[in-house]
Amino acid sequence: MIQQEFLTFKDMNCLQDIINNHHADKILLITGKDSFTQSGAADALLPYLKNKAVIRFSTFAVNPQLKDAHIGINLIKESQPELIIAIGGGSVIDMGKLVNSLSAQKNNNTIQIIKNSTLIKNKGLPFIAIPTTAGTGSEATHFAVVYVDKIKYSLAHQYILPDYAIVFPALTYKLPSDIIASSGLDALSQAIESYWAVGSTLESKKYASEAISMLMPNIVTAACEHDKSAMNSMAIGANLAGKAINISKTTAAHAISYPITTHYNIPHGHAVALTLGKFFIINSQFNPETIQEPRGNEYLMQTMSELFKLLDCNDAQVCCKKWYELMARLGLKSELSQVGIASNSDQQTILDNINIERLENNPVKLDAKTLEFLFPEFV
Repeated sequence: MIQQEFLTFKDMNCLQDIINNHHADKILLITGKDSFTQSGAADALLPYLKNKAVIRFSTFAVNPQLKDAHIGINLIKESQPELIIAIGGGSVIDMGKLVNSLSAQKNNNTIQIIKNSTLIKNKGLPFIAIPTTAGTGSEATHFAVVYVDKIKYSLAHQYILPDYAIVFPALTYKLPSDIIASSGLDALSQAIESYWAVGSTLESKKYASEAISMLMPNIVTAACEHDKSAMNSMAIGANLAGKAINISKTTAAHAISYPITTHYNIPHGHAVALTLGKFFIINSQFNPETIQEPRGNEYLMQTMSELFKLLDCNDAQVCCKKWYELMARLGLKSELSQVGIASNSDQQTILDNINIERLENNPVKLDAKTLEFLFPEFV
């Protein structure tokens, strides 16, 4: 795996060193449309880009679309930058990863590459990722989400990992409470899913447990009170969760979330949270015939027991209850029917568009009985 330099700091001074080290005079700057200014990112970043030729790319949808990525790819080919900086939420950083990696390939068939990441042969330009939300962990992962005709793909390759991840928590201070809540639940869900994932390792579980320990006690205070100390912890915890899923990947709750976001316009973190609580029960009260965890029943039982302790719960039922109580404290609806998913056809839309790879990474297989438990109002 390509090594990444990770930096956490109270000002942007080290950015100057990175730019100087790469002798970069022409820089592609990838940002959100309005969030770049509203988050304080513009004020924090632009002083370090004086006397540089800066090409800004911000004309893309909230969820990265391949058609938008083509605009960025053409910008790179036309302007020939020497360095790329992506500063924003997960979608901004994912867009930066996409345009950087896809533009570096001799193969111009981007659909082919997205469906088969082994076609990635060349590393892109030096790439700096600076998150302005505490949630996706995209600055710490080697994959990028991209949507093609409402179908979500996850392009994964070691060359996609940013060269530098700079976490500057002050950029999250101006976020509205609903975004702090949703992005924070995304990070917390990543850490929890990473811990029980089939793809987990000792290293990923270490990152995940550290992330849970930072995120769980701080998410309500950060979202509801805008407490800066809590928001600092959320920023670091989100990065740790990103490091965890960079190894293990996510599981079933994330798999189910993508069509909820795409077809029902529910923010990603909220969409994941809607079903995650029930997976405490699914992944602990399993039928041995449905287990997908190759390390066996006892290993999974021990893993779930460790998770309960991390979350200060006695068992799966308590964890499930605590999860949905947390959503309520954050002001988020916790039932599918409350967010417009209320019919058998809605259920079928979700099931028809689930990310199969993420389902296979869940320690317990989703059978008919499991689906009844997830969608009880439709049975």
